[in-house]
Amino acid sequence: MLVEDLNHLKLLSTNINGDFEDFYVLIANGLARIRKRILYDPIYDEFSLINEINESFQQFHSSKIDIESNLISAIKAKALFKLK
Repeated sequence: MLVEDLNHLKLLSTNINGDFEDFYVLIANGLARIRKRILYDPIYDEFSLINEINESFQQFHSSKIDIESNLISAIKAKALFKLK
């Protein structure tokens, strides 16, 4: 499912059980993809992100999403998708 905007990402990555949701970003004109696990906490308005390529972990307020990650760029490029 294509992520349409930041609010849609928040909705898709919110999980009351605290489990990360699986997403991927298309790169190289769709020839490859990078998997990301994302969890959004609506109480603190924070994202937690695991980059599968190197297992790095990030946590940041949603107001810093464009500084701390490439997720906004991926949304604008229509390259961020949620795995079903």
